[in-house]
Amino acid sequence: MKLIIPLDEREGLGSRICDHFGSAPFFALVETETGELNIIDNSCNHHEHGQCTPADSFVAMGVQAVLCNGIGAGAASKLQMLGIEIFMAGPASNLGDALGLYRSGSLVKVTQKQVCSGHSCH
Repeated sequence: MKLIIPLDEREGLGSRICDHFGSAPFFALVETETGELNIIDNSCNHHEHGQCTPADSFVAMGVQAVLCNGIGAGAASKLQMLGIEIFMAGPASNLGDALGLYRSGSLVKVTQKQVCSGHSCH
């Protein structure tokens, strides 16, 4: 399964998870079956609120799920409409911890009640 995780930095498995999906400077693209990890730039991270639309490119990459600490309603809705599941990374502060929680099945799927309503939600 291919996952996308928003990151604050490019430090491999120790990279801090960005608190808000659309504002992340980087995204980790992880293939869970092989362990392959690629950290890619977010070309939309300096956008007007609600204008970040990486979802289409994620579909083209074969992404099936997103792990994040925060995501806006618009982005969540778009990803879900495209068949991409969203999980709250919860207590994980870095990429390695988030992947471990995902593999253990302990992450919760995002619902519309859990999405951000503004930039002060964290």
